[in-house]
Amino acid sequence: MCNYYESNAEHYAAETIYADMSEQYQSVLPLLKKGAKILDVGSGSGRDACYFQKQGYQVTALEPSKNLGREIRKVFSGEIVCSDIQSYQTTERYDGIWACASLIHLQEEEILCFFKKIDMYLNDNGIVYVSGKSGISTGEVEDGRFFLEFTEQLVEKILTVNKQLQLEQLWYTEDVSGRRGFRWLNVVLRLRRNNS
Repeated sequence: MCNYYESNAEHYAAETIYADMSEQYQSVLPLLKKGAKILDVGSGSGRDACYFQKQGYQVTALEPSKNLGREIRKVFSGEIVCSDIQSYQTTERYDGIWACASLIHLQEEEILCFFKKIDMYLNDNGIVYVSGKSGISTGEVEDGRFFLEFTEQLVEKILTVNKQLQLEQLWYTEDVSGRRGFRWLNVVLRLRRNNS
């Protein structure tokens, strides 16, 4: 992780805390039972963790930036773990993993590795929501952050590395902040273990 989020935590949180994610919530949350356990990967401003908590879900906010962790605490009273997903180790199993715009800073190999071992984090029948920018160039930008373009081909590779994952939904959305030049690829996957 570059220093961008440590240096810009307060500004980043202020920019993203009020983004309207209602379309994504309406697509994903009906797939989870009331009170389900959700892991919010790359929690950022804490916007989604806070919303899920208010809806009665049990939420763990996973955020590698210590300074963003402090921003999350301002809006979220649940568990905050300062870690990236590659290093995160837990005995907890979740009903849902929410990775909204957070895996875009990983290399493709790291994303595939995460999905290969996702059954370490998910209960059977658990779901994963992931979103990433489509229509961008993969690589480092001026502020030092790395971005990976999310494509349907990447989704196919994810389904190839873990045959227990099934594609539930795939759709595109415009940027809720009004930025142009790309769209968001949204994907919901479900884990179905071979013995179920």
